Amino acid sequence: MSDTPTNDDLITRRDILKAGGAVLGASVATLVTGAPAEAAAAQDAGFFAAPPMETVRIGYVGVGGQGSVHVRNLLNIPGVRIAALCDIVPEKVERASKWVMDAGQPKPAAYTRGPHDFERLCETEDLDLVYTATPWEWHVPVCTAAMKNGKHAATEVPAAMSLDDCWRLVEDAEKFRKHCLLMENCNYDRMEMMVLNMVRQGVFGEVLHGEGGYLHDLRDIKFADQGEGLWRRAWATKMNANVYPTHGLGPLANCMDINRGDRFDYIVTVAGPSRGLQLFAAEHLPADSPKRSERYVLGDVNVSLIKTANGRTLVVSHCTNLPRPYSRVHMLQGTKGLFQGYPSRVYVEGRSKRNDQWDDANDWLAEYEHPLWKDTNATDRREGHGAGGLPPDQVSARREADRHERLRRGVDQRRRAPER
Repeated sequence: MSDTPTNDDLITRRDILKAGGAVLGASVATLVTGAPAEAAAAQDAGFFAAPPMETVRIGYVGVGGQGSVHVRNLLNIPGVRIAALCDIVPEKVERASKWVMDAGQPKPAAYTRGPHDFERLCETEDLDLVYTATPWEWHVPVCTAAMKNGKHAATEVPAAMSLDDCWRLVEDAEKFRKHCLLMENCNYDRMEMMVLNMVRQGVFGEVLHGEGGYLHDLRDIKFADQGEGLWRRAWATKMNANVYPTHGLGPLANCMDINRGDRFDYIVTVAGPSRGLQLFAAEHLPADSPKRSERYVLGDVNVSLIKTANGRTLVVSHCTNLPRPYSRVHMLQGTKGLFQGYPSRVYVEGRSKRNDQWDDANDWLAEYEHPLWKDTNATDRREGHGAGGLPPDQVSARREADRHERLRRGVDQRRRAPER
């Protein structure tokens, strides 16, 4: 395979993937050449595989709410050095710099000269990886700037908001031979990894169908005057789509060997009416708030039906504008049985405790917990962290709740303010 694909190569591959849809395509097309976990398979297929590094020098772009969490987590990983930080708010860079120095690392270079200063970071710094947790529209510009300047790239989800931008990431990764990774944490949650382990051991038989989603009441967050409220709500005014698919879709794609033996063939996406944000604004915002005059096009419930080249089916749903408890659905069905999440339960014909009745999924952990979680839980117990102590269904929900709690409190305080 040549370093730079020809136009004919790109046209053929675009024809293969174009039916995947613009935003859902970001979950697949941006898992570009040679992801580390699949380096050997990628090399066998003719793709490049980057050599391992003893020290990974990282430049981090966007150190607000989510980026701050990632920086602090990275500082706990041996071999990671945070060498540069970039944000449009200098105080956020100063705060994150202090964490880096408190961890015993040199003070990172600071880039705070405006929205495009990440370009100067990519051009100037001697880095291995540039990682971004900026608002969605900046993910592709940061990643492409990194790869063009010889750095690997990693991004928060979603990686891209159009099919053309998905191809920008793919083509730049191939042209510059750099990894571009979509950092989808939900692939690695406890139950998701147990299910992957069960699939690989054939417990569910032939995998035929999966369902996933992102069902999360974000109204408080979208209308907040800080954090994600400054930009996330705007997407609801200009896009009617399944705008956040990878939490539910990523674990299913792993279990179905998407792009590793199967691929998404075509998709049909439908959305219902847009009501939730309008009602929330009318009920909770002051009469003179300019947000009350916004017009939203994002359907409150979006459902996407996907068929793979090997005939499997998937349903991926999105709902963030209506009142509801958190769920990612997470259902995987095969010829011998199935897993159903939220609450987590398993049924395997001939092996479950009672015929045609669910087992608690925790009962299957002793035999099928993924080795990575076994190692993590053992380490956490030794170090006193107890990460495996939360009920598995609550791990990601707890993380999401913790990340948004400060914003929620801020919105609640503003609601009460006129009454005081």
